[in-house]
Amino acid sequence: MVTRVLIIPGAVVRSYVQPAADALCDRGVEARLLAAPGEPGAQPDLRSYGKELARQISRTDPLELLIGLSVGAQAAAVAATTAPSMVRHLMLISPTVDPQVRTVPRLLGRWLAGGRLEQPGLFLEQSPEWRRAGPQRLSQVVRSALRVRIEDILGTLRARLTVVHAEHDVITSHCYAAELAADHGGELIIVPDATHSWPYADADRFADTVQNLLA
Repeated sequence: MVTRVLIIPGAVVRSYVQPAADALCDRGVEARLLAAPGEPGAQPDLRSYGKELARQISRTDPLELLIGLSVGAQAAAVAATTAPSMVRHLMLISPTVDPQVRTVPRLLGRWLAGGRLEQPGLFLEQSPEWRRAGPQRLSQVVRSALRVRIEDILGTLRARLTVVHAEHDVITSHCYAAELAADHGGELIIVPDATHSWPYADADRFADTVQNLLA
């Protein structure tokens, strides 16, 4: 059985998620990795990105699962609530932005701290994408991320909700992820030994997690 799954990656980078999307496709799941918010040609404003995605999916059959990673989770939440009958299940992985860090200095501080926990290969892989996007587009994504509050958006969510928190994620706190799930009737999944960039370099575990939810 073919299942339609869309994945929104984090800010301006998406190559790090491609192996995870490919792992789903290899298992017979119709999964597509979308453009990263803020990458050249894609909306840097997360609310606009989500609303445009809602218009696109409203012209097709309902999605079985919409997945958002990091700031992509904010865009995914906007899309799922803008087209509520078109998304059956919303999965937020490492959702941002934690209310404790909703200023530019605090958020950048968390990102720097989180970067020290990531695998060295991640920075090397993402560097060309950061350069192509440029500082202006990245700044636009950051400012948008500080404005779009998932906890407010989810009040009108009709889809099933799953929130995923990586054990070693210091950008999004466990408390925030847990509250998002608990306050909106969702399920919280903790991924042991993972960081904010999950599912980077962990495609099989990601595919297992998604398949279990779809089942």
